[in-house]
Amino acid sequence: MAAAFPTILSSLSLPTQEPANNHISNPVQGSSCIVSLLKSCSNIREFSPIHGLLITTNLIHDPIMASQVLHFFVSGENLGYAHRVFSQTQEPETIIWTTLIENYLKDGFLDQVFLTYSHMVTQGVPLDISTFHFLIHACCRNLAFQRGNEVHGRILKSGMGRNKSLNNNLMGLYSKCGKLDEVRELFEKMPHRDVISWNTMISCYVQMGMPGKALNLFRDMQVDGVVADEITVISLLSACSKLRDLKMGEKLHRYIKKNDLEIGGNLLNCLVNMYIECGRMEKAHEIVVKSEVGNDVALWTSLVGGYVKSKKIHAARRVFDHITEKNLISWMTMISGYVQGGYYRESLELFRELRIENMMPDAVLLVTAFSACAHVEDCKLGKSIHSLVVKCGMVVEGLLGNALIHLYGECEEPNEARLIFEQLPSKNIASWNSMLDGFCRSRKIQKAKFFFDKIPNKDVISWNTMINFFAKSDRFGELFELFQQMQSSSVKPDKHTLISVLSSCASVGALNHGIWVHVYIEKNHIKIDNLLGTALIDMYGKCGSVEKAHKLFSELTEKNVFVWTAMIAAHGMEGQTSKAIDLFLEMEATGVKPDHVTFIALLSACSHGGLVNEGFSYFNKMKNVYNVTPNIQHYGCMVDLLGRAGHLDEALKFIKLMPVKRDISIWSSLLRACGSHQNVELAEYAFQQLIELDTLNDAAYVLLSNTYAKAGRWDDVSHTRKKLFELGVTKKPGCSVIEHEGVMHEFTAADFLSPWSAKIYSLLDEMKGRFEKLGLQETSSHHSERLAVVFGLLSSSSRIPIRVVNNLRICGDCHAAMKLVSQAFDREIVIRDNYRFHRFVHGHCSCKDYW
Repeated sequence: MAAAFPTILSSLSLPTQEPANNHISNPVQGSSCIVSLLKSCSNIREFSPIHGLLITTNLIHDPIMASQVLHFFVSGENLGYAHRVFSQTQEPETIIWTTLIENYLKDGFLDQVFLTYSHMVTQGVPLDISTFHFLIHACCRNLAFQRGNEVHGRILKSGMGRNKSLNNNLMGLYSKCGKLDEVRELFEKMPHRDVISWNTMISCYVQMGMPGKALNLFRDMQVDGVVADEITVISLLSACSKLRDLKMGEKLHRYIKKNDLEIGGNLLNCLVNMYIECGRMEKAHEIVVKSEVGNDVALWTSLVGGYVKSKKIHAARRVFDHITEKNLISWMTMISGYVQGGYYRESLELFRELRIENMMPDAVLLVTAFSACAHVEDCKLGKSIHSLVVKCGMVVEGLLGNALIHLYGECEEPNEARLIFEQLPSKNIASWNSMLDGFCRSRKIQKAKFFFDKIPNKDVISWNTMINFFAKSDRFGELFELFQQMQSSSVKPDKHTLISVLSSCASVGALNHGIWVHVYIEKNHIKIDNLLGTALIDMYGKCGSVEKAHKLFSELTEKNVFVWTAMIAAHGMEGQTSKAIDLFLEMEATGVKPDHVTFIALLSACSHGGLVNEGFSYFNKMKNVYNVTPNIQHYGCMVDLLGRAGHLDEALKFIKLMPVKRDISIWSSLLRACGSHQNVELAEYAFQQLIELDTLNDAAYVLLSNTYAKAGRWDDVSHTRKKLFELGVTKKPGCSVIEHEGVMHEFTAADFLSPWSAKIYSLLDEMKGRFEKLGLQETSSHHSERLAVVFGLLSSSSRIPIRVVNNLRICGDCHAAMKLVSQAFDREIVIRDNYRFHRFVHGHCSCKDYW
């Protein structure tokens, strides 16, 4: 359409008659003077003598002069007089009016075009094909669909509805206005379609997001015997790019060669882009090289972008370095490519090279640079770039302002971030969220809470930022309260919100909260995909409700490795080793490949079940079958597996042969096992290794002290405790959490701050008397898990299991006491320590005293 417009204007221009012999001697100069005089006329008195001159010199028959006369009449609203004057001339009145419309269109006065058209209709001046062409083009320029529709109606009324050129132009108008139905209706009614008709219909399908229909139409076009031109192929290549249809794209490439279409300009760009979008970078590169485009920076830059998209960052850099005259887009493509691929330092190094070349970055590139600085926490460079922004007088607002706030937030400089925030000309929700994120990263809880309350129109990111902050700060009570507030707001939680809340429920064993979230998901018809499914299974598993976890697992139609792993881990924490192994075998049978986390869950399950041979079998399978390189966590599982089974010498030998550096967890596992199996000598060796890594490790002293106590070496117990005191190391306090009526209650060892304390200690004294009658020596009656369990006995119905989450491994005395409590009070007690679950029912524990 756009290409055809100048041709149509040329063909529709009206011929200028040669002046009569009595005309002025220099017609061009004379005509120019008369036109100027006509334009200067402001009233009929000034106009009349010039009009008379036009009549006597016969210039009135020149359509250009006549259109100027008409312009005077139209501007002065003297339409009736104009109609009388032009009806007496030899020139058809339609041509004069149409010439005026043509001139208005050329000058871009679209309102005057439509006003003149309206006057023609009012005065009864007939409209011809030229008039309609100019009117359609005017409608195209400002996408005047309603006006175009009305012109279409007049075309039909005038009997020109079957004119091919008019229909092609109307199709172009409707296509630009996004009116697919109107375009298709015109196309289907056309008895004879030329290449312009087909191109317009194909282009419309591509623009409207129907590339498949565009390609199908091309097949119909070939059947109809119409030969495609360059414009056709450009549209079709665009369709292939959108569909990633390489096969069809290659067919079009062959068509181009067969029909000798010149590969250059837009056609070259579209062909290269098709291969890029279809992932054939080598072919795209080959075409660019063969086309000998030289220093076509746009084309080479598109190759850089293609390699970035294909995650071939080094190939992208080679092409980038090949560009001799880079523009800002070239630099931006490569720098942002580095950032997208996680090569933040490389992106900043390239940014420095850009500045050495004395190129001035724009706001978009500066945002990218600030993002890279934030990722590597290079506040010094970030401040330097900020100085450049100030020096160049750039306005810090919008994305640029938000990027600066984010940078200073990442670098934990809230004062700088606050200064930028306060100076922003206008603050959008992204600005508020960036500032809130800065407070959260600097761990300023009160300021973050205060700022969050001030945000005028919170969105889901605002709520998620605060919820995640509470989760990372272990402030679960405030997290659940905030989540409840969110329910009362106009903002609905998204999957990120729900996953964060479920993760927090898992951390503290808040089963009721977790169930409520699950109900919310189902009630709001939120699809449980793999991410949400994994979070729910993990929550149920860590809250001691493995049955609910397995039910949900069974209902999921699609399961990825994370879903399988979460379910295996849930069985493992419950001590259901055989179920965990069966599930792993089922996972293998379905073709899902386990990852390193899967093997951690599986090896932990073997450790809980004491399955040494099976553990080594899976450890070897991880390396030899699945090519998963063991890390320190896998080696830790194996040390724990050997230690729990009493194979202490083998555990030590395994540690010494480990190809990775031993850390605190490795020696802690061995030291704990030595205490369980009363190997004091090896315990002392493990202790020495531990304190060499961490001199102030309180757990090391406590474990060694407990080992001495079990061996009856009380002097060594006293010496170890004294050494701990001299070092100024405070033993990590035991902490237990229990959920009651939607509130998380936290207890620490010897806690007297709870409103329930009097009742709790009264019942504890009663229990102590019972235990002493049974011959059970009481040394841990004030441990946090005891307080939490007693609170559960006092505050909840006898039918509800008591669920407690403990931050430390349960001690032997408490373990024995819980078995008695479960029997004496006929209550199921579920305690999750920092390693596994203990489910006490009728005097027995699910761990079978193997923990």
